[in-house]
Amino acid sequence: MKIVFTIAALHPSLGGPARTVPALCRAIAAVGADVELITISEGDAPDPEERPDQQFKLTRIATRAGRYSPRTWHRQFKEALAKAARAHDVIVYDVGLWLPQNHFVAKVARARKLPLIISPRGMLSRRALEVSRWKKRLAWFAYQRADLRRAAVLHVTSEAEAQDCRRRGLTQPIAVVPNGIDVPSDFQRRAGPNGRMRSALFLSRLHPIKGLKDLVEAWARVRPVGWRMVVAGPDEDGHQREIETLVKTLGLDEQFQFIGPVGGKEKWDLYAAADLFVLPSYSESFGQVVGEALAAGVPVITTRATPWQKIESSRCGWWIETGVERLAGALQTATQLCVSDLADMGRRGRELVLSNYSWQSSAERLLSVMQWLIGKADKPCWLL
Repeated sequence: MKIVFTIAALHPSLGGPARTVPALCRAIAAVGADVELITISEGDAPDPEERPDQQFKLTRIATRAGRYSPRTWHRQFKEALAKAARAHDVIVYDVGLWLPQNHFVAKVARARKLPLIISPRGMLSRRALEVSRWKKRLAWFAYQRADLRRAAVLHVTSEAEAQDCRRRGLTQPIAVVPNGIDVPSDFQRRAGPNGRMRSALFLSRLHPIKGLKDLVEAWARVRPVGWRMVVAGPDEDGHQREIETLVKTLGLDEQFQFIGPVGGKEKWDLYAAADLFVLPSYSESFGQVVGEALAAGVPVITTRATPWQKIESSRCGWWIETGVERLAGALQTATQLCVSDLADMGRRGRELVLSNYSWQSSAERLLSVMQWLIGKADKPCWLL
């Protein structure tokens, strides 16, 4: 069996899928499948480095114009897909919606009668559909609804995302399989404050859907003494300037630090130094950074728009309604806790993630679905 993964691009500005899709490819290859990942490499945007444990083929289609201009990559992409599809028992797994690449993959899979799995990655949530609303409505009726209905299986990372799919009238089997969480083997938490400024960390795309405006306004209400807020992640559509202006207007310049995109060791160093992690998002299919923060032993404040209700039951943070008022209340409580109480919450969060979110487990569950699609296994009973 060969699994051909396709994703529009892998550079960091795309957020979670740019990291989790290669990780999923590695995990599925490690449990015994032939895996190829085909992506579009845009201009000078950085792609992830190939790792010694890669175990899968990474095919990059170079284009200067970008993934929104299919004329510049159409022929090469078609050739790469056709070459990959020559193998025996091929399954196509496409990531995301709305882009020309997604529609093109669906057409190729249909023409070649290949089983197609689509992973929407949160793009069918109510809040996500409000972004570029009219363009998405046109695309939905032009091609996206039909492409989704023809998929053999939908892969989602949470029950909430599965409900989003059902609300859009999609009736095929849905595989609810969460992402795994990678933790560096040499990761270590840093020692307690010892007089230093304590830090809260936001790490995600700087986009309105992530709730950064709420975070600044809530922080202004609380103004915790001895704390600073570190904001890390790539700017999207100039949103950072808007947030920086708000920070200045509210007199928070000395408490907020914007450090831009991070990855690799630099990212895990931020987790290691953080006393608290905050993601006040309005829409997440999974929220990879929440899992990473918990795995790093950092208590988390996040919203009920993320699928992390286990934060409450495991007593490792705050799972709150969206909005400034609830966020301010959680920040008030969290920043008044002593170091040892936050450390205990962090330890519980780490145990939660290490016990429940491994890439091997996710790969094995998805592989069982793929084996069923090609007639080599029974239908998994847990498919929705």
